[in-house]
Formats: sequence, structure tokens, C-alpha cells
Amino acid sequence: MVYTVDALNSFFSTPAIRSLWTDAAVIDAMIRFESALAASQAECGVIPASAADAIARTCSTFTIDPHQLAAEARNAGTLAIPLMKALKAAVQKVDPAAVACVHFGSTSQDISDTALLCQARASMDVLERDLRRLGDALASQVDRYRTTPVLGRTLLQPAAPVSFGWKVAGWLDAVTRCSAALKAAGDEACTLQFGGANGTLAMHGDAAGAVTQALAKRLGLRTPAMSWHGARDRIARLGSELAILCGALGKIGRDVSLLMQFEVAEAFEPTGEGRGGSSAMPHKRNPVSSMYLLDAANRAPMVAAILTGELASEHERGLGSWPNALPVLADLFDLAGSSLSAAVDIGEGLRIDAEAMQANIDRLYGVVYSEGISLTLSGKLGPAAAARIVGQVCEQAIQQRTPVADLLKAMPDVTAVLDDATLDRLASPAAQIAACQPMCDAVLRQWRLAHP
Repeated sequence: MVYTVDALNSFFSTPAIRSLWTDAAVIDAMIRFESALAASQAECGVIPASAADAIARTCSTFTIDPHQLAAEARNAGTLAIPLMKALKAAVQKVDPAAVACVHFGSTSQDISDTALLCQARASMDVLERDLRRLGDALASQVDRYRTTPVLGRTLLQPAAPVSFGWKVAGWLDAVTRCSAALKAAGDEACTLQFGGANGTLAMHGDAAGAVTQALAKRLGLRTPAMSWHGARDRIARLGSELAILCGALGKIGRDVSLLMQFEVAEAFEPTGEGRGGSSAMPHKRNPVSSMYLLDAANRAPMVAAILTGELASEHERGLGSWPNALPVLADLFDLAGSSLSAAVDIGEGLRIDAEAMQANIDRLYGVVYSEGISLTLSGKLGPAAAARIVGQVCEQAIQQRTPVADLLKAMPDVTAVLDDATLDRLASPAAQIAACQPMCDAVLRQWRLAHP
């Protein structure tokens, strides 16, 4: 039986991202570099136009068995060496005189890094599209639920209510920051790598700068001030931002999975045939999107640490600190793609139970309003008396299952300084919900300004 390589791991990514990191995509990006290099060199008078034409025609039909390429690369230490050997053999059949111009003045790391960043550029386009979709979905949820009360929870314990829209605004605020930071890191990372054997492009003479600019333009990459074989900070920064994005989206998965617990039952992922089932317990509806979010949040930081750990490379080109950028970045884009897909699924399909949210508030009998009550009483009776009274009624409220407001209304010391209407207001979420609105507005405005 023949199995598809890596198919069983592909569900931790998305088809759109995986298609950009297949064997064929890697080879295509490297061959695209060689074709663009030859065209740029011909444009600047470094190689004959006839040679560039022969190389371009060969590249347009070039194929190679990835298994053979991988086996030969294992001995060579890089995919570029056996790939160039095969490409030169193919060019030999088209125009023997052009063979000497293949890969002229370039080096293995030039083709490897530049091809990698062409793939990264395409992957960034996919992520930016999904980030826009996620942010718009979360913004819609903020608007919809901006006045819907839900328990705030600090250190996993009940706190004063917030609005569910405000809670989602917290997710959106992080997504807005991550979107901007990832775009900046991606734009900076997608910089042409072109330096030749030692990084100086000496073989190009006075045409070095012109060839660099022409090549960068053809590939849609930034033009560097100098070659950067030994400087891996751009790639490390991109990897770190991908990991931070996964972590920030993991926060959504953590919150939703906790809200989806049967004992809480306040928010739910979308449902569907076969979704989140159990092989042993038919009643279960597991939070699968949250699972993918948490998987990426757990794995991505460790993967990104490989890139940051390699920043102190040796001299002009490090040993072992650049060939592995291909599998490392591929993994990070897989995880980010998986995470964003799962977050969009939640953002667009999240269901909430406002009655359950209110019921979970009500079963605490108003003790979650203790801060506001205590501050108000402190201004009337002094801090010591306020602390004594509020501590007493909170304990009684839970034991007697009686609302805090009702207990306070039976205390002469309290009713002497606060009327019933004030006590009812203090023991309600009104002030908390009102306090949420300016922040919701600010987060929505921030997102919509960045993504009009």
C-alpha cells in the first residue's frame, strides 16, 4: 500500500497554506529565482540575453523528482546544489553555451533563502486575508453583545459582570495588534537574499546593485542594503510574530472552551454533522476549534524559538542556521493558518446563551457587586464599617440564598444613608455594562481605521 507523505498531519493546517509549502511549491520557488536571476543579469549586461532566454525556457518546463532531490540534498547539505546540477543538465540540452550562466555569481543560500521568502510572501497574503475576516467577525460580535451581561472571571473565580461584547473586544484588540505586527515583520522579512559566495557580489562588479534591484523587483521582494547570509533577525522576527499570533488566538480558544463547559454553558462553537463527537460518548460535543487554537498556541512558541536561538551565527554564513529555515517556517505558517481558520470558525459561528449568562450571575446573589457597594458605603460610613457590613452580607447571601440588596435593605445603618433605589442600582450590572461601552467603541474604531 502506498501512503501519501504527511497527509495525516495536514489537518493541523489548511489547504490554502499547505499548497504553498508542498515539494512542488518549494522547487517552483527555487526555479523561479533562477529564471528571474538570469533575466535580471541579462537586463544589466552581466550575461548574454540569449543565455537568459535559454535559462528561462528551460525553467518553464523543468521538473525533478523530489525524492531524488531530497536524497541528493542529504549528501550535499542543501537542496540548491543537486537542483542546480539538474538545471544545468537541462539547460545543456537547450543551449550548451548558456550553462556557464546558470546561477552565475550566486550561491546556495541565495536561492534557498529567497525562494523561502517568496513562499512566505504568498503565505502572508493568505494570513492577512484570514485576519481581516476574523477581525470583521469579532467586530460584529462586539456590536451584537456589547450590552449582554456575563460574569467577569479573574483567577478562574467570579468577578463583577462585564458585557460579552467587551470580552470579545479584548480578543479583537489583540487581533488588531497582531495583524499590524505580523504585517510589519512579514514585509521586512520578505527581503531579497543575494550575495554570492562570500556576500559581496564581487562577480557582478559595478552591476551588483542594479542586478540586486532588478531581481528584487521581479520577485516582489524588498531590496536589501547588503546581503544578509549571517543575519537571521528578519526571519526570526517573522517566526516570533507567527508564534505570538498563535498564542493570542489561543486565548480565544481557552476562553471559549471554558465557557462551553456543560456546567457553564454560556457560549458555544458552531455545530455540524460529525463535529466534535466522541468515539465512546455519543452525548459529547467537543470544542474542536478551540482545540486547534490551543494546539497552535502550545506548539508555535517552541518552533519559533529555533529561529531566535540561531541568531548568533558564525561569521559570514552560519553552519546549520539556514537550511532548516524551510521546515521551521513551514511549520509556523501551518500552525498560524490552522489557528486562524479555527478562530474564524468561532468568530463567525459563535452562539451564546444570554439566559445562562444571567442565570450564572443571579446564582451568586449579588456578591459580585461587592466592590461598588463597598466603595459607596465607605464614602458614607467609613472604610472600616463598610468592609464589615459588606463582608457580612456577602457571607449571608450565599448561605441564605438571598440577594445582597435585600439583606442591605434590612440593615438600618445602611438604609440611613442609601435608599432602596440606590441599593438596587449598586447590586446590578448597569454601571459595569456602561463602563464597557467606551472601550468597545475604542477597539472597534481601532480595527476599522486599520481595516476600512
